[in-house]
Amino acid sequence: MRFRLALTAAVATLCVVCTPLPANAATGAYWGTYIEPPSGQSPLGALTSFESVVGRRFHMYRFYRPIDNGDLGNDVASTMKRRGDPVYLNINSQFHGRCVSWRNVAAGRYNHYLHIIARHVRAYRYRVYFSWNHEMENNCSTGTAREYRASYGRIRRIFRKEHVTNARWVVVFAASNFTKKPASVVHHLPRRYDMIGVDGYNRARKWRTATQIFGAAHRFASNHGTRLFIGEIGCEESPSDSMGKANWIMDAADTFKRWNVAVVLWTNSRSGSRDYRADTSADALAAYKQVGAMSFFDR
Repeated sequence: MRFRLALTAAVATLCVVCTPLPANAATGAYWGTYIEPPSGQSPLGALTSFESVVGRRFHMYRFYRPIDNGDLGNDVASTMKRRGDPVYLNINSQFHGRCVSWRNVAAGRYNHYLHIIARHVRAYRYRVYFSWNHEMENNCSTGTAREYRASYGRIRRIFRKEHVTNARWVVVFAASNFTKKPASVVHHLPRRYDMIGVDGYNRARKWRTATQIFGAAHRFASNHGTRLFIGEIGCEESPSDSMGKANWIMDAADTFKRWNVAVVLWTNSRSGSRDYRADTSADALAAYKQVGAMSFFDR
């Protein structure tokens, strides 16, 4: 395919910035998604329909929930559970539709609801990648770094009391935090966690490679002894290159394989005027399908 040929030189160039794998690295990444259901289609219908288009199953799905609605009892979660696959559950510091302070979470004001969430995670039985208030400096930023860490510790203690053993704790930052505010990343980092996570997108008006977007996060995770967890990723179509998105998807996959990332969760949805769905063009979809067939993403 044309985009494969176009990437040969780019991949060779990028190899000069390869970072050694963490000592505890395993091989292969979970291939996951969030899918925006088209009008009239259920979330489960959207998932199975897109899996048919892509020609494979996703082995992780992303859920964002508030404190007062953190269950895993929906059709998509039930389907993933029947398959024996993991899910990614993020709980934001949000209650009854509004953001609430990390100080109050740490003080125990929402313990009742957090215990319910912990029981849902335990009942899922299979692995749940769990994050607390992802992109905490952008979403429900309701306190200081110290208060964030305290609220994070409160939730971990609740999970421990509920005997939750299937959770993997991920601290998820926006990609820009690693490049623009690395000191703040360190300040928000809890004392105990399992993985470093990152969310990042390639936008038409600010075109960047996967290395430019995620490289700093990858180096940070490697330096802290963990594999990288990519909680959100997407790419717009290039206004000047019909093959731009297809090439970008292929380049990103090769980069993540070289880095040995642990999880990649694609955002198959729109955000305002931005369209991150994989099937915005035939070439983009063909690249996405080719990436999905890579053995690295079939762990």
